Amino acid sequence: MTRALLVLLSAGMWAAAAHAETSAASHLEARSSRYDVEWSGFSLGEGTISLKPLEDNCYRYVSTTDPIALVRWTFGSPREESAFCLEGDQVRPVTFRYVNERREKDSFSLDFDWRAGTVKTLKQGEMTIRELPETAYDRFVIREAIRLWVIRHFEGSAPGEAEFVLVNDDKMKSYRFAVVPGQQISTPAGSFETVRVDRIDDPRRKAHYWLAPELDYLPVKLEQYKKDKLELRMTMLSTGPLKPR
Repeated sequence: MTRALLVLLSAGMWAAAAHAETSAASHLEARSSRYDVEWSGFSLGEGTISLKPLEDNCYRYVSTTDPIALVRWTFGSPREESAFCLEGDQVRPVTFRYVNERREKDSFSLDFDWRAGTVKTLKQGEMTIRELPETAYDRFVIREAIRLWVIRHFEGSAPGEAEFVLVNDDKMKSYRFAVVPGQQISTPAGSFETVRVDRIDDPRRKAHYWLAPELDYLPVKLEQYKKDKLELRMTMLSTGPLKPR
């Protein structure tokens, strides 16, 4: 009887884990989205964010920029790339690369070792190793982690507020977000009913993300503020399946 119960419990746990993995993976299909990017009210150009599934439930997440000529000449054309895997419904970053050939001093990489519980940072030829908390994200892949959390919230399996630890080149910091009612948002990609996600841990550094359920909760618009002054705005121009190369 006891052995049979253990077998049933084990099977139930395995099925639950498999369901979570399948559920999260179903929201990570290959795609490419283009955004108009503004900084303090001035156009910077366009950015493209793409997601490509790899083997073993892992993914490549890439951001490339196509800035206007003056911005490219002055600040360069940065690229961010994250590799991550799914463990159940949990996003586990593996590597992160930020590259800007014109501002090489800003470029850096992160390598996550979850077995050792450490992250290695390489910047300007110097390497540092830091301990990791139980869960943490690089500054790019955190967007996918937030999106999957919102999806779980509306599926009834996650709360309406959540905390995320962000690993940057020089520090780690906790951010807290809340799901709040959204509104109709019009973009060049179309008009969408949205839900909104707000950063709520620091009133001096507000952020709002409008996610469209009909686009599987992709962000159609985002805004970031510093002391109530708008710094960054991104507005979706288009989205669709990632085209094979």
